[in-house]
Amino acid sequence: MVADNSILGAIADAVREGKEEETVALCRRALSEEIPPRQVIHEGLAAGMHVVGELYESHVFFLPELLMAAEAMHAGIDVLVPSLKSADDVAEKETVVLGVVEGDVHEIGKNLVGVLLEAAGYRVVDLGYDVSPQRFTEEVEERGAQVLALSTMMTTTLPNMRRTVEMALSLDPLPLVIVGGAPLSPALAEDMGAHGYEDNAAKTPDMVQRLLG
Repeated sequence: MVADNSILGAIADAVREGKEEETVALCRRALSEEIPPRQVIHEGLAAGMHVVGELYESHVFFLPELLMAAEAMHAGIDVLVPSLKSADDVAEKETVVLGVVEGDVHEIGKNLVGVLLEAAGYRVVDLGYDVSPQRFTEEVEERGAQVLALSTMMTTTLPNMRRTVEMALSLDPLPLVIVGGAPLSPALAEDMGAHGYEDNAAKTPDMVQRLLG
């Protein structure tokens, strides 16, 4: 069925404005009109969060707006999950282990990446902050994760990120390792051995999809 773009646009707007009840109602309406749930996620919920991510990165939105939008998006996803499962759609998505490296407690950027990846349909295992290299690699192995996403906002913890990347690259099967955070650059990420780097959280899902091929 061809989706009514006005509904998807309205869902994106509701997420951007942090209107949880409106997001839920619109997602239910989209399902009643037989719009595929994954299309609702990509063109509605995720589209709204992409805008929020860009506004946050450019300092137009701040933490309260980010959290309200994330809550609205999660509420919408909760409405869609039963339909996704009934279509056996969820099982196809990759698992991402995500966290802030040991010695750092800055979570805002990591949280935004996690929300955007979930909106794109990935299964996200968020380990939080101050996560040791050993725990990262253990979680990747235990959960069979295809992607390991590392974050830090401090130059002093870059050695811990490097160590985590090195340990992850010794795993078999080899996960896709991506990194992000203020002290990083494409050259530094490449020197660490990471497969990918992104300085804009809103673009991370697209990067993961591209690297997974």
